Amino acid sequence: MKRVVFSAVLLAFMSLSNVASAEVKIGYIDSEVLKERLPEFREAQRKLDQLRQDYENQAKDREAKLMKLQDDFRKQELLMSEARKAELQADFEEKVRQLQAFTQEKFGPEGELMRKNIELSEPIFKKINDAIKALADEDSYDYIFDAAAPSSGLVFAQEKYDLTETVLEALEKQRTEEDRKSTRL
Repeated sequence: MKRVVFSAVLLAFMSLSNVASAEVKIGYIDSEVLKERLPEFREAQRKLDQLRQDYENQAKDREAKLMKLQDDFRKQELLMSEARKAELQADFEEKVRQLQAFTQEKFGPEGELMRKNIELSEPIFKKINDAIKALADEDSYDYIFDAAAPSSGLVFAQEKYDLTETVLEALEKQRTEEDRKSTRL
């Protein structure tokens, strides 16, 4: 997949270089730097970490109850009838299934943690993309890559084309304007 993307980018540049009158302006950002330095990302990560911790604590609590149930069963097993053993074994297996379902519901690829991550990240990504689009329009960039994206095809870039700081400044300016507007209300 990386080769396909890289090949497509390379072909695009080659075809653009054939147009003698057109000058292509290219820049890049580093989304990892944005994630590290934007307060919105840090706040979203803090919320996700707290939610993950809550879910992990709930899962550990359920697991501890299962272990106690299993331990109690082993201690009293010799005194129980076969019917009672079967009943407790079925109850234990149901609780194991419930724990597995809880884990999948909270931590699975479509679980609550993932949905919350998307919910918290989407508005941040929209702001970043809007700032990048505005920068591209304002400074006439034809292409802006993300150096941190594994499939970007970007294998080298001179630092002078790094637009990360410019995007951060634009986002800070936008945040300041939003803060001013909210304090007026």
